Amino acid sequence: MKLNTPIQFSAFCSFLSSIVILFIIVLIEDKYLNSSISKFEYVIAFLLVFLLLGGIIFIFLEIFINKKIRLLYKLIQNQKLTKPDFPKNMQEDVLTASEKDVLDWVKKNQEEIIKLKEDERFRREFIGNLAHELKTPIFSIQGYILTLLEGGLEDGDVNKKFLIRAQKGVDRINRLVQDLDMITKFESEKIEINFEKNDILKICKDAFEELELMAKEKNIKLCFSKDYSSPISVKCDKVKMGQVIRNLVNNSIYYSNDNSVIQMRFSSFDDNVLIEVEDNGIGIDEAHFPRLFERFYRVDKSRARNEGGTGLGLSIVKHIIEAHNQNIQVRSTLGEGSVFYFTLPKA
Repeated sequence: MKLNTPIQFSAFCSFLSSIVILFIIVLIEDKYLNSSISKFEYVIAFLLVFLLLGGIIFIFLEIFINKKIRLLYKLIQNQKLTKPDFPKNMQEDVLTASEKDVLDWVKKNQEEIIKLKEDERFRREFIGNLAHELKTPIFSIQGYILTLLEGGLEDGDVNKKFLIRAQKGVDRINRLVQDLDMITKFESEKIEINFEKNDILKICKDAFEELELMAKEKNIKLCFSKDYSSPISVKCDKVKMGQVIRNLVNNSIYYSNDNSVIQMRFSSFDDNVLIEVEDNGIGIDEAHFPRLFERFYRVDKSRARNEGGTGLGLSIVKHIIEAHNQNIQVRSTLGEGSVFYFTLPKA
């Protein structure tokens, strides 16, 4: 027999107690009183005792349960609770319901603890990476300035060359700060996306023109997979999407070998346009995929830092694409190249 609710428990205890009391009364009456009590009177006595004991047990049980469970909820919710704040139906399985609430609270707190640990790990990595990114240009600028102060300033050829190099270091720090500021604004939702009808083909051509000189340094060809003669209209923020394309192509240039090809491809899917940036560079191991779009995460740390990147390009790309309510993905094979792709709604 299962006694799940307080009222069931009270009734059961009262029933057993009433039987015992009635049995004692019968023994006393037979042995000492020698009075004749009818069966009807015994039934009435049993019912009265049953109801009286049941009410007393139920009242004390309710007080006990509410007091103990309120204390439990006070501990898990970290606040003072009164009876009106803590309604409980004593005809229900109060203890099981409370147990479920406690287990839910434990599960929630375990998830929060795991998240806090992950956030703490991310914070440590972020601070370490940021310090590392700033260290290289700062040390370079410091070295150039010390050289100039120690006599290089008097040499016309040396001072101009070192000042130009110091300026490059300052530019790199400035790019890093600007990228961090943009990511912070995206994460705090302080950047508005201006959705308009734009020709994604024109946006990509403009990006190619901006990166043409960089590509020529490695003899890399920037092109489209075929001749797209007609405009490809999509809904997007022209400026932000231009930044996405530049970052993706720029990233492909960094990680492509000399004399290679970077091409873009467009495909129509229902109400969307699929945009792909493909290179035949060094490729990316699948082990890097889960963290590829994290801030400062690099597949080849030494190479990318030597190229002067901030390590925030792909993170910015991810934030912009997600702000367009889309997702960016990657497929890659080591030694064969990579393809970054996402969709935009047709206009």
